[in-house]
Amino acid sequence: MSIESFLRYIRYEKNLSSHTVLSYKNDLFQFKEYVERSNGSFDVAEITRDQIRNWVMDLGERDVSRTISRKISSLRSFFHFLVKQKYIPESPVKDISLPKIRRKLPGFVRQEVMNEVIDVGDYGKGFGAVRDRLIIDMLYSIGLRRAELINLTDDEVDCSTGELRVTGKRNKQRIIPFGPILKDEILYYMEMRNEKFGFPVTAFFVRDNGEPLYPQFVYRLVKRSLEGVSTLVRKSPHVLRHSFASAMLNNGAELNTVKELLGHSSLASTEVYTHITFEELKRSYNLAHPRALKKGGNMEIRIQSIHFDASAQLESFIQKKVSKLAQYYDEIIAAEVLLKVVKPETVQNKEAGIKLLIPKAEDLFSSKVANTFEEAVDLAVDALVKQLQKNKEKTRCK
Repeated sequence: MSIESFLRYIRYEKNLSSHTVLSYKNDLFQFKEYVERSNGSFDVAEITRDQIRNWVMDLGERDVSRTISRKISSLRSFFHFLVKQKYIPESPVKDISLPKIRRKLPGFVRQEVMNEVIDVGDYGKGFGAVRDRLIIDMLYSIGLRRAELINLTDDEVDCSTGELRVTGKRNKQRIIPFGPILKDEILYYMEMRNEKFGFPVTAFFVRDNGEPLYPQFVYRLVKRSLEGVSTLVRKSPHVLRHSFASAMLNNGAELNTVKELLGHSSLASTEVYTHITFEELKRSYNLAHPRALKKGGNMEIRIQSIHFDASAQLESFIQKKVSKLAQYYDEIIAAEVLLKVVKPETVQNKEAGIKLLIPKAEDLFSSKVANTFEEAVDLAVDALVKQLQKNKEKTRCK
């Protein structure tokens, strides 16, 4: 019984996507190569728990927990298949535990920001502008996955009923309603598209040459649209799907309803968004309630470092430096500090961005680049001091 047999099974009988099958293939062949290096040959009937544990330990020296968990899951599915086929009596992965992963909350964009992106954003002129605005609106207003948007056809868009028939993961179909605003945008886009390219077309969304969209096209469009309006590091199409779920729950939708609209097979996948909405509730409470936080000296400082781990010494420096901003304005709720390395080939490549959350006022932000993170933080704090002093003067004049 070969790995290829299992891959054919999950592709054609389990109906998994080609992308998922490729992930299984890479994981399983990586394990096969490890066993061949260690033992000289690979026989699935003779694989032991110790061999798998040794492989996991080997992975642990270079891979992150999330990657290791996925690889173990791939092995578990493979050996479960072999047990079902009665090729082996039991799975050697049976007692192998997955490494614990600290689950990150999905990134999302707030409603008011998304309204600005869709309604006021500059998309240019002509067919491309109408198409691009509609893509952003559909990703956010309907919660589509990128692949679902790309594969959409005219037959699946029914403007007479205001319904979209979407084919999701594992070819599962679901019906998603849409409102009159999106309906008008869809009809206008289709009119322009048919006038430009004729009818029928190969896909609902097409590029300027009449060909279907491709994944990177959508990714670049979303990234460009969110540039300057969001501090999120990853500005991907999936962020708009997260934003859709967050907006639905924040406005009173039932969790099960959101699950069906998103096409999740399990409620557990949807429940992560309840954490987002709780964070929003907490933020709103802190910003709005007069007794939510004490004035002065109680500012929460959140530090995030991208693609590296900030040392305890650096974090201590930032905490001490940023906390002094409360001296200039005693109603700052929180400070969000983002550290990243830009242009690695240059010396001056340490960037520190600091965002201050202030009730009943616009958030303040400053980003500086320097030779060290300490210097970049110093510069960003100095810039924020000037902004705070300016804000205070404006308040006095009112």
